[in-house]
Amino acid sequence: MTLSLFWSRYTLELRAQHMREVDEQYHYLIARERWNWFLTKIPESEQVRLLHGHNHGTEEWTCRVWLEHMVAWVKEHRSSAVYAAIIEKMAREKEKSMEALEKQVAYTLSEEELCYFQKAGYFQGVSSKEKITPR
Repeated sequence: MTLSLFWSRYTLELRAQHMREVDEQYHYLIARERWNWFLTKIPESEQVRLLHGHNHGTEEWTCRVWLEHMVAWVKEHRSSAVYAAIIEKMAREKEKSMEALEKQVAYTLSEEELCYFQKAGYFQGVSSKEKITPR
């Protein structure tokens, strides 16, 4: 449920930027590839607790703020080794090239979806034969 809430909120934030639908979908897929591993590390009950009171209105958090609070939760509630490993992996994810992320995402797309995104200018460095295998 919470992952759905997080990604629904992310989609709304993209929509507020008045992007083309294909651009929204692309940014969503890239962000999900980059950050979903982290979101699954935080217990759902803690995600809900952190967001409580910040889901609507003047105190509403953006996804970025929510992520920052989840990182702080890890620092406070997990060992320093786990926290350090997560911070290290986050840094590696931020450093990944768009081409590498696109190849990872392309693996999850059908041929039709890949073609749709390529017509919009995305995934230009990916051919159906080059789609990488899952990690």
